[in-house]
Amino acid sequence: MTSDELLLEIGSEAYEDLVAAERSALMNKYTAAQTRIAGLHAFQLLMKKFQATYRMGKTYENLSEKFVAYRNIYNWYCQTVSAGTLATTTVDNEVDREKFLADEN
Repeated sequence: MTSDELLLEIGSEAYEDLVAAERSALMNKYTAAQTRIAGLHAFQLLMKKFQATYRMGKTYENLSEKFVAYRNIYNWYCQTVSAGTLATTTVDNEVDREKFLADEN
């Protein structure tokens, strides 16, 4: 994956919030065909990066706003790429309801 493909997938603001090592790790890990997965991983990294704690003082509000923004983008991104949905199978998964009757024992 090239840096331009990553930039187009996640946008310039998110791209700039990632440090060079994170960007190069994403580009080395994923191929051009896996840009959606790289985008999900990038937003997951950004959420982890900007998760604020109360010990941060004045920077807490700014970082928590970024965290909420990236979490919302990540959730929207998951919905658009249908992440977490189960693939349909042709296997018959019906359970024989009479197989385990309580009165048989």
